[in-house]
Amino acid sequence: DVEQIQKKQAEQKRQEEMREEMLVQIMTPDARERCSRIAMVKPEKARRVEDVVIQMARVGQIRGKVDEQQLIRILEQVGGPTEEKKSAKIVFNRRRYEDDEDDGLFDDDI
Repeated sequence: DVEQIQKKQAEQKRQEEMREEMLVQIMTPDARERCSRIAMVKPEKARRVEDVVIQMARVGQIRGKVDEQQLIRILEQVGGPTEEKKSAKIVFNRRRYEDDEDDGLFDDDI
């Protein structure tokens, strides 16, 4: 059982290495850098973009290496308009203090 887990992990590692090699061949260094910066913040989005780039290369839609501008266009397609709608919304709930004579904070008869 332990041996099977080790084999599975080794296979996953090998597949990930092959994936990285393909991306190095398909993308320019600038595009790879941008993708890695995205992966720091949104790893699932970066993974989807990489999947799209690999798939495009496999079916022959990419000629040459994907540069940063092409990657930006792919990012827009993958993200789409729905992602913009999901932007984070921050709400500040401020505590409201009323003048309360009974709070005891400024009692002079200590």
